Amino acid sequence: MKKLALLNIFLVALFFTSCEPNELIYEELDNATVQEDLLYEYNIGKEVAGDAYTLTDDDYALSSNEDIAKYKNFSSSNLPKDYLPEILNAKFTAEDGFAMSVTYNYYEKPTVDENSAHEISDEEYGSMGRSYSNFDDEEAAEALIAKLLDRTTYNNEAGDETTVLYTLYAKSQTRYVKVNADKTTEVLDYSSDAYELVDADYADLGYGKYNNFSYIDQAEAGAVELATLRSHSLPKEYSCLVYSNYLDKYVVYIFDGTNWQVKQSVMPVSEALNFALNTEDVTNSTWWADPALKITLGVADYDLYSETAKYQNFDLRGSVAPGTDRDKLIEMITGMLDANHSPVDDQQYLVSYAYYDGGNGVGTVRLVRTAGVWSEATLDL
Repeated sequence: MKKLALLNIFLVALFFTSCEPNELIYEELDNATVQEDLLYEYNIGKEVAGDAYTLTDDDYALSSNEDIAKYKNFSSSNLPKDYLPEILNAKFTAEDGFAMSVTYNYYEKPTVDENSAHEISDEEYGSMGRSYSNFDDEEAAEALIAKLLDRTTYNNEAGDETTVLYTLYAKSQTRYVKVNADKTTEVLDYSSDAYELVDADYADLGYGKYNNFSYIDQAEAGAVELATLRSHSLPKEYSCLVYSNYLDKYVVYIFDGTNWQVKQSVMPVSEALNFALNTEDVTNSTWWADPALKITLGVADYDLYSETAKYQNFDLRGSVAPGTDRDKLIEMITGMLDANHSPVDDQQYLVSYAYYDGGNGVGTVRLVRTAGVWSEATLDL
């Protein structure tokens, strides 16, 4: 009888001790089922991501940013790191850690290097079939100059840039002239509050037949005379019509690895984004992009230092700065950023630079400026 009582006690104890693990197992199974259901719902209507994808106009419309949706591109004020993931989240799903190369449009005004610009020579105009040392069609000029660069300018690295200066002949252009207090003049690219000459002004200046000036020097002299005739307070800016114009045109070309082409304000950019699957809450899964602004150093940057100007790269061998001195390399690169790229504090920059260490190569460095002081940065996800 005593043995039977002990057996009953043992069975009761076994029952209670075995319930708690089973409950945990069932709870875990329930949670897994819930997550599977959430993942199923999360993936409804989404494509399985491939190795590469290029955004379409319809994709930009998915952005919560009105400018991105309207202009179909990202920019320094509307960064891909902030707004690209939401577009991909709406379209794609993937396994945790999956990487996809995404190509998108990025707006960045080309950097015109006027000081180092290559000016088209009379001989080069002739080689492009021009009877005069100018062009009268911008589109034709840009295409012919690109072919000229393909024949005469040799580069090994995709992404290299060069600025070209040519003369454009244009008829009947609005020009802007500033008359200074001492009655000297300056030709301006544009003025928002210039005095616009009217027919009576042209007539009083002796140009009433066509109501325009023939050349810009006539416009400059006419503006000075008009300031006196009308008793205008100086300095003052004038807007006038000039018939024959020889305009300086600067165009930035970029080498794509095979050919030279005009660098547009909006250019395609490709970068890899990773999918992070949140196993605790799949609805918080997301694609993430590198928060750094990508900058590839160009001619205007390398020309800042005698050590980099000649070969347009950094010599890392030791005989010429920066050599093997990492701190010196960072100092020179950040000097280029400060001079040419208008950096802001607390924004990371991923800089690509050309180097020579016995062979040509391209390196990258991640940098951040804090309270005006530059340092190398790490990528924190």
